[in-house]
Amino acid sequence: MRTSGASTRRQLRADATGGTARPVLRLRGAVWLLALAAIGWFTGALAEDATPIVPGGAAKPFVLGDRPFTATSSWNTPIAANARFARIRWPSRALFGVAWSSYSPAIHVTSASDPVVAVDYPASWGNPAGTLQLHLSADVDGAPGTDGEVLVIDGEIVHNFWQFKRLSAVKATSQSYAATNLLTGDGWGRAAPFRGAGIVAAGASQLAGLLVQAETDRGEIEHALQIAVDAAYAKPGRTGAAISSDGGNRHGLVREGQRLGIPAAVRMPRGLSPLGQKVFRTYQRYGVFVIDVAEGVTNLRAQSNAYDEATIAALQIDLGRISRLLQRVKKP
Repeated sequence: MRTSGASTRRQLRADATGGTARPVLRLRGAVWLLALAAIGWFTGALAEDATPIVPGGAAKPFVLGDRPFTATSSWNTPIAANARFARIRWPSRALFGVAWSSYSPAIHVTSASDPVVAVDYPASWGNPAGTLQLHLSADVDGAPGTDGEVLVIDGEIVHNFWQFKRLSAVKATSQSYAATNLLTGDGWGRAAPFRGAGIVAAGASQLAGLLVQAETDRGEIEHALQIAVDAAYAKPGRTGAAISSDGGNRHGLVREGQRLGIPAAVRMPRGLSPLGQKVFRTYQRYGVFVIDVAEGVTNLRAQSNAYDEATIAALQIDLGRISRLLQRVKKP
């Protein structure tokens, strides 16, 4: 049986005077459009650079399985050797796992042989409403779960869609949208002027920190991972490079944007699966960033149109043992 996570999302709107994000509660099963202020500065450029979002216009190739984003991105920077750690008092009842069969995106790479699909989206994450023309195969649709997310890689651009719905062979809609550059971006959004790199609550690209099979099959994971923390443990506010948040428990344990990790002195538990061993080593070298909340469980996210049930089932057991070892990473 495929394991699943259950994340929720709070849509955001930009403060027209300062570009800051304010949380707006979203009822499960209902659609709340992002009402980000269109203040006239959008030029089609990405948050981290001036590369236009032009489908098929990539100057450099990005191959799925490559490490995305710049080498200097915090996603790709190891935890400092002299970093300090602060223990997290995870309750004994806390659950840990992996989102895969729902509430985690599939990744699709465009091909000129696929039909052109017009994807309509509203103003969101600092982008005005618009329509994208993308080559999408017939199987491209939103993930199971109310978030309905999907990632589309077109050249060097990764498009993030929330509540994506395929209407026909040539038409689709998305209730929220953001994009960033895989080669020149850092995987995070920008607070001023407000622009998301993706549709997760922290404003990061959903590709940042995602478990991708083409990468884990190749070798070690050479970047930080992403984690959606149980909403019961998510504090209000944001930290680090996060540009927004949807944490709501003032007695919570962590904030979105926070980096967690396992100290190097902690020994790997015995009996982990091959993928679980890679995740543990990544927890120690790069850590994880809190980028979203989930309902009742703290989850890593894995590419939903990859891996197999046996691999994910083994990882699910592993994460119950190793994720509770995560601590807050503090600057030296």
